[in-house]
Formats: sequence, C-alpha cells, structure tokens
Amino acid sequence: MALKTSQSINGFIASDPRLTFNDDGQARLYARIGINHYRREEDGSFTELEPSFHDLIQFGKGAELSAERFRKGDNFLAQGYVRDYTRVVDGQERTDEQFVTKRLAHDPNITTYHVERRARSSERDAPAAERDSASRNGTRELASQSVVAAASDVLGF
Repeated sequence: MALKTSQSINGFIASDPRLTFNDDGQARLYARIGINHYRREEDGSFTELEPSFHDLIQFGKGAELSAERFRKGDNFLAQGYVRDYTRVVDGQERTDEQFVTKRLAHDPNITTYHVERRARSSERDAPAAERDSASRNGTRELASQSVVAAASDVLGF
C-alpha cells in the first residue's frame, strides 16, 4: 500500500480567528496566518526574513473546535491543501490563494501543552494496586504544561 501524503504548513495565527456559519449551518473558520522565512548564510547561520501572510480556512466540526482552541499569536501546524479563489476588491477582480486545512494543531516544537490520554484497556482492567504502582514508577505519561490541547479531537485520533 502506498504512503498517503498531503500538504502541510506551519506558522502563526496573525489575526483573531473568525467562526461563521453558512445558510445550511456549516461552520467556517477564517484566520489570517503568517509564515516565517529564513535565509541560510554561508557561515551556516540563518537570517530571519519578513514573514508572508495568507488566508487559512477550515470547515465543519474541526472549524468549531479550532475556533475554541486558537488565538492570535498561536503557533500551529496545518494539514490540507492550497486553492485559488476569486473575489472583487475595489471593483477589481482578484485571484488569491487560501490554505484549506483539514487538521489544525498547535506546533508541539514551540508550544507547551497538556495531553489528556484515555486509559488503555489493560490499565482499566488491572487491579488498583498495579495501576497506582505503574503511576508511581513513571510508566504512565502525563505532561503537566500550560496550554490544554485535546489532540485526539483535532487530529481525529
């Protein structure tokens, strides 16, 4: 079976995300996003360049969840695709790009967050003394950090 791949981007939320609903009640999230760019120098160092700005949209239940979880300034990873759309600006027709995200998550490389995990069936079935012992011995993972992200909902796991 072939490996399924898709486009992804990482960046930061540059505007307050806006959640709207169409006439059929479908949710639509819109945010202006920024993508940082860097130039590698001959000595191996990197020079930060001006960010580029783009439109990001998301639909459905994912849009509703993302509207609750994301704020201006948050760093993110998004999986989806780029599409062109046409609009009228100052009486002129203009074609722009937007990133349509299917999955949107905080960037784990630069965002501190807390993961809430469901107990595995073997942990639920084990006697209480064994579960307590496993917790004390560090075999049960739980990162205590500041931003709560229920990754299983956003990423669909």
